[in-house]
Amino acid sequence: MKQDNSELIGLLVELDISYNEASTYAALLSLKSTSIRKVAAATGINRGTTYDALKKLVTIGLVSVKSDGGKRERYTAESPERIYDIVRDKRRDLLDITNSAKIVIPNIIAAQANPAGTPLVRYYEGDDGIATVLKDILHTCSRLDKPRYYAYSSNMVRQYLYREYPHFTERRIADGIQVRVIGIGAMGNEAALSERKILPNSERDVLSSYTIIYGNKVAIISITSSNTPYGVVIEDASAATMQRLLFEQLWNTL
Repeated sequence: MKQDNSELIGLLVELDISYNEASTYAALLSLKSTSIRKVAAATGINRGTTYDALKKLVTIGLVSVKSDGGKRERYTAESPERIYDIVRDKRRDLLDITNSAKIVIPNIIAAQANPAGTPLVRYYEGDDGIATVLKDILHTCSRLDKPRYYAYSSNMVRQYLYREYPHFTERRIADGIQVRVIGIGAMGNEAALSERKILPNSERDVLSSYTIIYGNKVAIISITSSNTPYGVVIEDASAATMQRLLFEQLWNTL
């Protein structure tokens, strides 16, 4: 009795795998290791299209290929458990797109709603909101002539900063973005492309704010009384220039 592969094919099609590719994989599951000719015969798809389908299936990890010692290649279906990997990759891609949309869409709306030269203030809350601010820092700095930002670091806030985006520092380094940090009290671990200086503070002072100056923006990240992180981003070239000037003056005295 011929196996009904309609559910498997339907699942793969939902994952943006073409019908021909899904049908080829489903057929190959029952054929074991075989040639293009036999796969094409089993599916009724012409050999040229079958070859293209197998090539794509090899690329995404659902099929492996090896030579039988001559010129002929034999194809083998990988375990259907590999589909979980495709789902995970799609989820990561969708998350990256969502995070990019959180940056791009508010900027477009703001540009439409605010006259040129008018300061723009945006508010973000929770770990997702802070991750959006961090992604905006990378997005903005990577487009600067000299990719760099400046930060006043607070130990109290630092523990909340990267919970949703733990690979921020690795991404910053990969993008070649430099940072100068004035740490208030204890500092975090050292990292590449960073310079650090410490500003001592009194143990009586409770400093729960983290300020980042990047491009024409100033981000202030803090926590509420219920330990919920939030961020305010001010987009104003004059304000950013002033904060950068003050930072550099303080930096030179430390």
